[in-house]
Amino acid sequence: MKLNGIAGTLSMAFIVACASASPGIAPGPVSAPGGSAAQPTLPPPLVSPVSAKSVPRSGSWNFAYAPGTFSYAFTTNATIAPISDTTQRRVVPELSQTAIITISGTGDVQVVQPVIVTSASCDSNATLATRAQAFIPKLPNHITAGDRWRDSTTTSGCRGMIPAESTVISNYIAIGDTTLANTVVLQIHRTDLLTASGEGTEGQHRILVTAKGTGAADLFLDVASGRFVHAINTQTSLVNVNASGRLTQFVQHVTESISITAPR
Repeated sequence: MKLNGIAGTLSMAFIVACASASPGIAPGPVSAPGGSAAQPTLPPPLVSPVSAKSVPRSGSWNFAYAPGTFSYAFTTNATIAPISDTTQRRVVPELSQTAIITISGTGDVQVVQPVIVTSASCDSNATLATRAQAFIPKLPNHITAGDRWRDSTTTSGCRGMIPAESTVISNYIAIGDTTLANTVVLQIHRTDLLTASGEGTEGQHRILVTAKGTGAADLFLDVASGRFVHAINTQTSLVNVNASGRLTQFVQHVTESISITAPR
């Protein structure tokens, strides 16, 4: 396998896995072995300013998660291109997965499925479990349209093929009531700043992967039932892959949809 092939595969798996991670700490510069990696300018953020459809409306809500076990479907689409030639854009095959989680009344999450067997290696189940652990946001008990707040979270786990740590700073704004699948739901808009780093091996190659990016999400909550019902996330990230001292850089665009499929 060519080194570029290794780099491309790892970067796709790495950042697609980060797309639904919840918010962290502002990143510092990343150093590659033997020197500092150049950091080209990240493509324009996806998210500034708030779009017309996300302008706050009126209203206020008391929200608490209904404790229980729920099934969620994750659907992810992504494209990736080398920084050196963005015309060489590759479309990542759509990824569809399902996770079952238990949510407490305070929004704490325990992953029921996939079941993770303790192992030093990362596989698709371990990656999904990391994502499922992190996508439910912690929210104020009382929300008024136009309210803004910030959340910061650091998570560790499998990101694609390698173990990694990701940090996200998220800014939220409460939009108000809207209709989703004939149900009145509360819409919350979120913007994110993400950084992630991980290390693994591919054959005899030592792989270091770092990333930073911006994202936006619209979250939909059924206040009456106390359920997180849907989210749509978009993200643009710059990915640095250093394999055996050779640095390759990519830009990746990710769209992910998360939907409740059933309470258990």
